Amino acid sequence: MEAKKVIISCENCGEDMEVDFNTAHFSSEIQIMNGKKKQKRTYIAHCPECNTINTVSSENKEEWGNRKGPTVKFFAFSGLFSCLITIILAIVVMYFAFKGIMTIFDWIFS
Repeated sequence: MEAKKVIISCENCGEDMEVDFNTAHFSSEIQIMNGKKKQKRTYIAHCPECNTINTVSSENKEEWGNRKGPTVKFFAFSGLFSCLITIILAIVVMYFAFKGIMTIFDWIFS
C-alpha cells in the first residue's frame, strides 16, 4: 500500500515542499473515548530551503501506508520491565549497604 505525498507551503519561507508519509518522521496520538479508538498522526518534515520544521496531520489510516507506529502494549511492557529493574537494583544496593554496615559494626565492636 502506497503512502500519501502532500505538497505544502513552508510556514517560514512560503516555498512549496513535499511531505512523503512513507519517509517523514511522525508522532502518533491515540484517544480512546467510550470504547472507540481514534488515531491521529502528525508528520514532521524540514523545509529544504530554510530548514524550518513543518507539520501535516492525518487521521485517515489509508494515507499512512504500511508503516507501523508504537503500540500501547510496547509501552506497557517497557514500563513493567523498567519498574522491575528499578526494584531489583534497589534490593541489590540495600543488600550491599547492609553488608557494609555490618562490616563496620564488626570492626568497631571487635
